[in-house]
Amino acid sequence: MAQPFQTKPRRSPPPHLSREMGKLLAALASKSGAMDPRLAADWHEIAGSEIARLCRPVRLKAAGRARSLEVAVANGAAAMQLQYRQAELIDRVNRVLGKGTVTRLLIRQTGAAGAKAQKGPSYSRPVMPPQDKTVPLAPPSQGLQDALLRMRGLIEARQNDPDQDTGQGKH
Repeated sequence: MAQPFQTKPRRSPPPHLSREMGKLLAALASKSGAMDPRLAADWHEIAGSEIARLCRPVRLKAAGRARSLEVAVANGAAAMQLQYRQAELIDRVNRVLGKGTVTRLLIRQTGAAGAKAQKGPSYSRPVMPPQDKTVPLAPPSQGLQDALLRMRGLIEARQNDPDQDTGQGKH
């Protein structure tokens, strides 16, 4: 009689990647000053609708025992309004991340793109309307056209004349 075929015992499943990566990413985030994912994901609820329209969180910076939250705003008006409400924002963030997590607020004016050009009051959007690039330019004046034609003629003459000194001199 033939003996039954023997196989290796079943392997245990690999460890859950989320458990291991969570620990590694948390350590890396604390070293690099990256922002807490909860802060980015729940910014609208944490900051409140009015403040969330003014800014977005960029990163947490640690300097000694102080930790600063850096936020990006679209313009000076939004920065000024946020400066007046910074104590409120710090308190709201600390309620979520833990008491004393953020001690200062750093406000960076990055323009509308940096603050994601969010919908909201006019102080959070660019002041200048986008320019229409289909507007034709005015024709150059006759004096400018004459000067450009003279310059073009001199350049072409220099390119066509091999004996012309190019300023590179022979040594």
